[in-house]
Amino acid sequence: MLHFSKISTQGKDFNLIASGALAFKIHNKILKDEAFQQGTKIQRNMLLGSPSARAASPNQKKVFFVVISDLDRTNVEALCQMIKKERANGSYAVCQVIPMYYNEPSFKALKMLRQNFDEVMELSKFNLGSSKALMSAEQQHCVITDYSVSMARIMYHVCVNDFASNHKVETRAEEAVYA
Repeated sequence: MLHFSKISTQGKDFNLIASGALAFKIHNKILKDEAFQQGTKIQRNMLLGSPSARAASPNQKKVFFVVISDLDRTNVEALCQMIKKERANGSYAVCQVIPMYYNEPSFKALKMLRQNFDEVMELSKFNLGSSKALMSAEQQHCVITDYSVSMARIMYHVCVNDFASNHKVETRAEEAVYA
């Protein structure tokens, strides 16, 4: 099941999609982070093809941050088709995969994700400092969650600031042309 949320601020959309139990926990933690609470409008748990998910103008560039923790249970085809269409309109999409299983359906899904997203990051076992792997799954999930929240913050701020600065540059260019 895909969980889709849209965070809108300054006329820009930052889209957050999660699939899987761990990804859903990360999704909720991101939405509760104070960086996303100030001056934003959050629409939670929308369906991918719903009118409210497509409410923005078709030419608007969007940023997508997707977290997937259960590749086996996910029908990534529909997600990849939607991302492919959005990327054709100039949108940017990053997928973060937290593999729970290593089997053939997972590898096929990962290959499909790599073909349709701008960036695909596969997060698995983390090593710290002296190359000792973290011992418990809980420790790994904490590190993965912190990393995911930080990554979402960075992408959100770059999205808002980059699109805002592009708008200012276009306005100056238009003034120079008409002057």
